[in-house]
Amino acid sequence: MSSFNTSNQAAVFDVVLPNGIRVDVRTRAGTAAFLKYSNVNYLSSKVREMRKIQKKKKLNADDEAMLGELNYFISIIAENADPCRDLFRERVAESEVQCWLEYNIEEVKRLTTSETWIRTGDLKGLNEIIQCWAFMFAHAVPVAFAFESDFFSALADMIKARKGGGRALPSQIIC
Repeated sequence: MSSFNTSNQAAVFDVVLPNGIRVDVRTRAGTAAFLKYSNVNYLSSKVREMRKIQKKKKLNADDEAMLGELNYFISIIAENADPCRDLFRERVAESEVQCWLEYNIEEVKRLTTSETWIRTGDLKGLNEIIQCWAFMFAHAVPVAFAFESDFFSALADMIKARKGGGRALPSQIIC
């Protein structure tokens, strides 16, 4: 797969399968072919790329854009993988989903201690992650793992950490 180029976003989603066929994973047919014919370790490979970027002491705009794009790629696959056909469940190993979920729990815990989040409630850079959750949780395995793990507990802790200088959460019930 080619690296992401902001002037040519289609290149990221134009994937060449092991059999030489080129598919656009932004379509249901392309995603189905990707899941059926490729090595479906894409979640752990994307998580490794994201962790490598986040090891940097300070992220620049390109790093933040790449993190968003990696999450967006996962979102596209999850969105276009028809939950009714169970191709996602059949072709994406549980260990891959577990790896993705563990990464997201780590991210939520990291954000829980973010001064920006605590002070302002700004979720800068989280749009792609939240979108990714929405599409991944359309599939049974990620949902089951989220309930079995401490994903929702980590989200609750993140909400509790928000102080908000006069802009606190509307109700103690939420926390």
